[in-house]
Amino acid sequence: MWVPDGRKAIVEELVASMLLGQTVLLYGPMGIGKTAILKAVRRAIEKEHRPCGFSTQTRSLSDLTVALLKAYPTVRVENRTQRQIRSALRIAVENNPGVLLLDHLQNAGIQFKWYLRSLRGTGFGVLFAADMEFNRDHRRFRSMNLTYREMEVPPLPNVHMRRILDNTLAEKTLPYPLTAADRSALLRVAHGRPGWIHMIGDLLQKKDCWSNGRVRAKSMQASIMIEINERYFLPVEGG
Repeated sequence: MWVPDGRKAIVEELVASMLLGQTVLLYGPMGIGKTAILKAVRRAIEKEHRPCGFSTQTRSLSDLTVALLKAYPTVRVENRTQRQIRSALRIAVENNPGVLLLDHLQNAGIQFKWYLRSLRGTGFGVLFAADMEFNRDHRRFRSMNLTYREMEVPPLPNVHMRRILDNTLAEKTLPYPLTAADRSALLRVAHGRPGWIHMIGDLLQKKDCWSNGRVRAKSMQASIMIEINERYFLPVEGG
């Protein structure tokens, strides 16, 4: 099983928790590698031949339902209401407990929480991933009362970050050579977040990210934050 650099212990613990039917919240700042971890967990769960559903954005009960349908594709949806579909999915879960991986958790309405609670005791594992930059983010997710065990994703050590940076740059054509000082500055900008390294690789191909042949490292952080906001912060729906 392929596991992201420096994340083997986290993936192994999460896989064990999911197979035991636990509910876990994986959290950390944007770009820390939560999505890569979820994908590694999904590959491991599928090798166990357990049903597994994945949601790339989790904002409503509809997102949860779509993910469950991916895990249980034989559940009939034609000529059924959403309530009937969710009832059929609950029966499928009880007959063959699987795992639900819910990335980029943003909201959990009353119906969303009620439905998840209805799956408890079935042996069904649920893994949430949430972006938390500040203490207020942590308080907001705790106020959702989803009842979970928490696991924080720590920053990657520089030994892994350098390898990720080298691999990323090997696939890029840059307008200027990258100096050792530039590499160090970029690693400081990324601050242990591998997702930022991949975005940095894309930005380095643009000439406006350079000045006199040197990287404008400080301005890259603002560019990354703008890209993250456009990519992930979508209007939140109820559910």
